[in-house]
Amino acid sequence: MSVTRLVVGAGSVQVGEVVLPEEVARHARVARVREGDPIELVDLDGAVGAGHLLRWEGKRCRVQVETVLTGRGEPPEPLVLGLGLLHTAAFDWAVEKATELGATAIVPVLSARVQGRLARPREGRWERIAAAAVAQCGRSRPPRIAAPVLLPAFLQGAEGLRLVADGGAAPLPQPMPTGGGGLTVLVGPEGGLTEGELRAARDAGFIPFGLGPRTLRAETAAVAALTVAQQLAGWW
Repeated sequence: MSVTRLVVGAGSVQVGEVVLPEEVARHARVARVREGDPIELVDLDGAVGAGHLLRWEGKRCRVQVETVLTGRGEPPEPLVLGLGLLHTAAFDWAVEKATELGATAIVPVLSARVQGRLARPREGRWERIAAAAVAQCGRSRPPRIAAPVLLPAFLQGAEGLRLVADGGAAPLPQPMPTGGGGLTVLVGPEGGLTEGELRAARDAGFIPFGLGPRTLRAETAAVAALTVAQQLAGWW
């Protein structure tokens, strides 16, 4: 039987009976959850409560939480994705998939090939998308969604093992331990980073790596880069 996951308020998951407010219970009703069906409550503060639906009480429902887990589905170290800002649908998709892949922070990056009309803060929208993705994929906490930053600021603040997707670079098949400092992955916007930007990234300690012989859309490159980076770090 599949498990229905519901997002609840931070810090609200605990062992025992929990009454879900109407706005949360609505999702359970849409999913046609019945008494006795398994439910997981994700509180977006690092806890997941596993239990079952006890009963419906009007537009609310009561859940019996039997166990509380923390840190489930999270990477062993910080995983930061810096992604050149894209048009709305593409960046929304990238936020969803990066969340599913375990990113602990997503930073929209403003670089030379980002079109000015796209540089609009949408943190609230991205946070909602990330929260929904957390509930879907079984993570215990959403990534931090940063405000858009200029590329030089992103490079300066990067930590851990730093990798930058570069269509002209060779793949990196060998293991690359992070040394405990986490992973930072940089992917440019449509059209990629300029030669000058790639040079600045290398000067900041970023290691260029290729993603194969085909030309990928920026949002696809972000998914591929996160996957390859975690494999290289030995996390998968």
